[in-house]
Amino acid sequence: MKIVRIVGARPQFMQVPSVRNAVLEMGWTHILVHTGQHYEYALSQGQCDDLELGKPDFNLHVGSGPPGMVTGRMIERIEALLGEICPDIVLVDGDTNSTLATAMAVVKTPIPLVHAEAGLRDFERGRPEEINRTLTDHASDLNCAPVARAMDSLEQENLSSRSVLTGDLLLDCLCLSERRADGSILKELCLSSARFHLMTLHRPENTDLSQYRRFCDVMSVASKLDEPVIWPVHPRSQPILSRYLDDGKSLGAVRTVAPLTYLRLLALLQNCEMVLTDSGGLPRESVWSGKKCVVLYGSNIWPDLIEQGWAKLGSGDRASMEKAVQEAVTPDSLAARNFFGGGEASRRVVDAIRTRFYDESTSSVISEKAKIGSGR
Repeated sequence: MKIVRIVGARPQFMQVPSVRNAVLEMGWTHILVHTGQHYEYALSQGQCDDLELGKPDFNLHVGSGPPGMVTGRMIERIEALLGEICPDIVLVDGDTNSTLATAMAVVKTPIPLVHAEAGLRDFERGRPEEINRTLTDHASDLNCAPVARAMDSLEQENLSSRSVLTGDLLLDCLCLSERRADGSILKELCLSSARFHLMTLHRPENTDLSQYRRFCDVMSVASKLDEPVIWPVHPRSQPILSRYLDDGKSLGAVRTVAPLTYLRLLALLQNCEMVLTDSGGLPRESVWSGKKCVVLYGSNIWPDLIEQGWAKLGSGDRASMEKAVQEAVTPDSLAARNFFGGGEASRRVVDAIRTRFYDESTSSVISEKAKIGSGR
């Protein structure tokens, strides 16, 4: 079996190592393809270096541009690459433009498509991520759901026959990497354990220039906290931060730093007191690490974090954020880890691929799409 894994953004790189290990343990081939959606070092090759992935086998170098143009460029280059390397399975995860482009390229071929982190919904069709993940689920031949709620969504969309509950790949990555966290960042920033907070901001609802008032509310809350707030500034957040500073507003407790590679950010996570974030991944990593967490976006595709009381939602005005900060509690990290699959998601994903697509007796791939294509 030749498995092609296609990634394009920082969170996707983080979920590669554990699946790659499980694929290699099967004696199969793992090929890593980077679309080039994230191309800054800390968000792309820096992640590969931290995770000991080496260089991707292929980099499509799509670069930046309007979303439609970049996605179209990805589809064209992915399609050409698949024709060149002829994989047995294509595996993609998440809800990025790279995810959707992969689905659109593969669905036109006999190659089975596997979507990890499938079934997540926030029911906000105005969000590009919601469209990306929904279309990818419907294009996929196997959907791997991280939590039971995601399986419920897939069942409601008549996709249960090609879906399986596996757990969360991101937890597998954390389990593999937490002992390797790069603590040198603490010395560089002169930080003491549990005497600082960690913040990340990158979603359009918080960082688009049209959302300046919302951004000011976030900064007002963060700047007045009682300990330093370390903020690795994502490239898309730089324009609104520049406007904020040009307006003469104070950062207060907030200390900005350049984007960080995974192991350096992990060291900050392990040693901070509280996390404020609009990331999709960092809230889960926070509760798995036993850290207080405030989620700074209005629509949450991981509502279980809130419902279980492991994190607080600061989705409204400044008062709601202040309330979330005051009410944040230290979560039960073991319960949270067990809820998200206990770090066994990669093995379950590979087992599902083998069961559904691999004929042990003939050592060949089973593809319903290929059968249909041959019939035509």
